[in-house]
Amino acid sequence: MSSDDLRRTIEAIKLRAPIEEVVRERIPTLKKTGALWAACCPFHEEKTPSFKVDPRRGTWHCFGACSTGGDQISFLEKLDNLSFFEALEILAARTGVELPKRRGDAARPNADEALHALMEEAVRFYRGQLASAEGQIAVRYLAERGLSRETGEAFRAGYSPESGQSLLNHLKSKGADLEAAHRLGLVRTNDAGRSYDFFRGRLMIPIFDHLGRPVGFGARRLSDGETAGPKYINSPETPLFHKGRLIYALDRALPTVRKCGHILLVEGYTDVMAAHQVGLQQVVAVLGTATTEEHAGLVRKSGARRISLVFDGDEAGQKAAWKALHGLLGLELEIDVVTLTGGIDPCDLFVREGAAPMVAALEVATPWFDFVCAGLKGLRGAELSRAVDRVLELLVRVPKPVHRAALLTDLSAAIQIPVEDLRAQGNALLRPRGSGRMASRPPAGAGPAGSAADVQKGLEKPSGPSQTADLQSRQAWQHIVGALLADPALLPAYRQRGLHCPHEDLERILAALFKIEQDVESTLDCSSLLAELGDDPVRLSVVPLLEAGRAAESPLALLVGQIDYLNKKRMEAERRALEQRLLQEDLDADSIRALQQQIQDIHKQLARASS
Repeated sequence: MSSDDLRRTIEAIKLRAPIEEVVRERIPTLKKTGALWAACCPFHEEKTPSFKVDPRRGTWHCFGACSTGGDQISFLEKLDNLSFFEALEILAARTGVELPKRRGDAARPNADEALHALMEEAVRFYRGQLASAEGQIAVRYLAERGLSRETGEAFRAGYSPESGQSLLNHLKSKGADLEAAHRLGLVRTNDAGRSYDFFRGRLMIPIFDHLGRPVGFGARRLSDGETAGPKYINSPETPLFHKGRLIYALDRALPTVRKCGHILLVEGYTDVMAAHQVGLQQVVAVLGTATTEEHAGLVRKSGARRISLVFDGDEAGQKAAWKALHGLLGLELEIDVVTLTGGIDPCDLFVREGAAPMVAALEVATPWFDFVCAGLKGLRGAELSRAVDRVLELLVRVPKPVHRAALLTDLSAAIQIPVEDLRAQGNALLRPRGSGRMASRPPAGAGPAGSAADVQKGLEKPSGPSQTADLQSRQAWQHIVGALLADPALLPAYRQRGLHCPHEDLERILAALFKIEQDVESTLDCSSLLAELGDDPVRLSVVPLLEAGRAAESPLALLVGQIDYLNKKRMEAERRALEQRLLQEDLDADSIRALQQQIQDIHKQLARASS
C-alpha cells in the first residue's frame, strides 16, 4: 500500500472509532472531566489519575510516570502488546474499513475475511438455536453447570440441532460458499455424496483467536445414544483453526492480564466460563493439547509475568500440568501450580464457592520445580531414573544456563544424587536427539520477545565519545519539534531559517509535518501527523513531544530560544576550531590576523546573542 492510502485508511478508521470510545472499552473507569477524559494509567500503578484522553486531538497521554502517549492505534499496541498492523486490523474489523493491501503481501491481509465471516454466521445460527424447543437441552445444561444466561451470552454459547441439515440449509438460504463451509469443518460429505452438518445435538462453544475473530468450535454431546459420538469434539484443523496456536478466551482475558500480569491456565471451556462469571477474568485454557511455542508466543505478547496452572489432582490433571510446562518454561516467567483435591473441577468450585477459594489457593501455589520434584518422593531404582528423565527434559527448557545449573543442584539435593551423575544422565538422554550436552540444547519456547514489546518506545538515545554535546543538541531539537507540533503555524518561520535536523528520527517527524502542510485536503494536526507516520516507530514519540511543547509558556518563544541556543553552540564550535588552528598550524602573519578577526567577530555575535 502507498503511504497516502495508509494515511487515508487510518483517518477513516479514527473517524468511526473515536479515541474515547476505544479507550473506555478497555478502561471502564475512564470518566469525563471537562473537555478531557481521565483515569488512572493502565500502564503503571497510581492512585491519582494522570492518564488523559483528548477527543479534540484524538490523542491520549500519561502525565505521570509513563510520560507516553499516542492515538487509538498506539493505545492498543501498548495495552495488548501488538504490532502496529495487528492493532490497525482490530480497529479496521471493528469499523468495517477495508485495509489496503500491503506491498509484498498482496493476498494476506484480506484473504481470510470471507472465512471469518462464514464462521461468524455459524456462531449466530447456533446461538439462535437456543431459543428453539430442541435447544432448551443446551440451556438446561448450562444452568445445571451453574452458568448464568449472561455468561452464556458473553461467550456466545449455542446449540447444534440433531437433524444434521439445519446449518447446511441455513447457509444455503444465505447464499454462503458451501465449499468454504467444508474447508472450515462446518459441513461434511458422506460416501453417497450427501452433505451434512458436522456438529449435531451438541452444546456449541465458539472459539475465537486472540484478536476476537471466530475460528472454530468446541462441542459437548448432550445426549447418550450409542451413535452420539465422543463427549467432546473440536473443529478439525482448518485454514483458521489450529489447536496448537489458540488459547481459549485469551481475547477476553487480555485486558485483565495486561493490568495484573497474571494468567491462570485451566483445562476446560466451562472452567473458563465459570471463572469469568465470578470475576477471575485472567483465566484461559489450551484446547486439549500440549502447550506449543505458538502458545508461548501468545503468552509472551500478553504481557503476563506469572502463569498459574490450575488442574485436577488426578493423574490426568498431573499429566496436563506437565504438558503445559513443556511449552511455557522457555518464557522465563514465574510459573506455579495449583492442584485441586477432592475430585472437584474448577467449574464446580467457582460455581459453588465463588472466587475466594481460588484466590486463597493462588497465594500458596506450588512453584513449578517443587511440583515436579514432589513426584520423585519415595521412588527407587529404575522408576526413579525414569522419573528423573522427565524432570531433566523440563530443565533443558529453562533458557538461562545459571538458572538451569541452580535447579540441577536443587534436584541433586532433593533426591540425594550427585550433580555430576544427573548431568551425565541428562547428556545421555539428549544425545540421541542430536544434542551432545544437556546445557546446550535450545530451550523450547525460547526466542526473541514479541516485536511490540521490543519496539523502541521513546526517542533514540545518543552514544559515543561526544554523547554530551549530542544530548544537548538532541534536547534542543526535541523542544523545536515540540514547539512546531504545539503550533504548526510556526512552520513557515522555522523553514525560513534553513535549518536541518541532524537527528534522523526527529527529521522524519518534521518531514511528515511538511508533507501534510503541503496537502490542501489534510488538516495540519496531531491526528493527521500520526496517520501520516503510519507504522514508523517514531510515531510513539509524537504526543510526548507535543505535550512538552504545549507546556511551554509560548511555543514561539520556545522555538526561537532553542534555535538561538543551537546557533550559539554552532558559533562556539567554530570559535574553538579557529583557536585550535592558531595554536596548531604554522601560519603566516596575514593568515593569523584573518583568523583573529574571525574569532573577534564571533565573540561579538555571541555577545549580542547573550544580551
